[in-house]
Amino acid sequence: MNILVMSVGGDAKPLALSINEMKPDFIHFICSSGQQSSRTTIEGPSKDKNQPTVLELTGFPKERISIVEADPDDPDEVYRLARDIIAGCDGHQVYADYTAGTKSLSSGLFLAALEFDYCQPILMKGPRADLVKVTGDRSRVYRINRYNIVFARFRKTFEDLLGRQEYGGARDIVRMISRIGADKYHEVFLDRALLAMNAFDLWDRFEYSRAWEELDYFVRSYRRNQQMIEYKITAGRLAGIVHWLKKGTADAVSSGDEANVPYTVADPWKEAPLPVYDLIRNAERRARMERYDDAVSRLYRAAELYAQFALRRLGIFTADVMKETLARLSAEQRERLERKRGEDGRLAIGLFESYELLGGLGEPIGRVWGKHKARINDVIQYRNLSWLAHGYRPVTRQDYERFRAALTDFIGECDEADPHFSKNKVRLNTYPDLPNTVCFMD
Repeated sequence: MNILVMSVGGDAKPLALSINEMKPDFIHFICSSGQQSSRTTIEGPSKDKNQPTVLELTGFPKERISIVEADPDDPDEVYRLARDIIAGCDGHQVYADYTAGTKSLSSGLFLAALEFDYCQPILMKGPRADLVKVTGDRSRVYRINRYNIVFARFRKTFEDLLGRQEYGGARDIVRMISRIGADKYHEVFLDRALLAMNAFDLWDRFEYSRAWEELDYFVRSYRRNQQMIEYKITAGRLAGIVHWLKKGTADAVSSGDEANVPYTVADPWKEAPLPVYDLIRNAERRARMERYDDAVSRLYRAAELYAQFALRRLGIFTADVMKETLARLSAEQRERLERKRGEDGRLAIGLFESYELLGGLGEPIGRVWGKHKARINDVIQYRNLSWLAHGYRPVTRQDYERFRAALTDFIGECDEADPHFSKNKVRLNTYPDLPNTVCFMD
């Protein structure tokens, strides 16, 4: 059903012309209230007996109209009233003719019309012989290009979300703009934005292979954008490292990660820290959103992963430490760890035991751990006592900042001390964050 919503002034002719051209099934008239109400323009009695009403000019059935009144000098009241009317027309095609009436009536209706995808603002437009008004019989319905107005407004929202690195929300804004009806001038922006936001949202959820696929499609579809190419390369490397770590495990089989891996790790022992760096950047993004409990949980996992990678290089898996490994330790450390062996004969170790094991084996990372473990033990309590671990204490911004500083200082020194990790050109302090600006446009 076609529904027409109209602001009403004192002249019936432009309203009648619009109705005759649009041929609506139902009309909502928004008139001025008070003693000089424009309601009379619709149904009479007209002050000028020689001027017919809108209903007389059009022959439109009275039972298919509604008339509401609003303060002609209060655009906020008109906006709220018009918005309620248009919201009640969901599922229909709505046209909002804001030609007539006071500035408050027409502007309030126009602003309300922009709120809804299914509402098209229109205007009676024609030649002007003077500055008074458009002549009625020479007028025609002009459909406003609402897209440019809506695009400008929602692009600001998009950029705000991107600035906060909320990629899923930014992608949803792009989809919302697209549903309104794409303007060719903005199609390239929307196409690129949708691909980029989807890629970075997948990346932010650790779906590196799928993020790489989106970024690969991006760089093959558009002119070369060096920053997006660099992101694609990094996503591919992360996907390859994760695939290598999971290779041959039940996790790899269940996730289907054995196929479509974009990158083969040439030197896994050298590149293994990259997922740790990425997880720390991920934690930093959570902290900028003030999700500190979430952030410290990710920092804890990063510290745990770093030790696991260093042990993996030695053929040691923290889920099942073999007796042969313990034989290389001091009697005291060996006995302490053996007490943790489960009834099934498996010895699984956590974060602290992993670094202690590296120290007992004489690894450089274990030596660095000896200098930092007291500080890290202090800050890890923020995670252990949080709601997301074992306690009920909310994590504060200060807690997060202390944890992050302790961990990044530790990993930075480990990267320098470890003979494999020190070969990397990219270290934690140079590892790039995901974008917060419109980097996908040339």
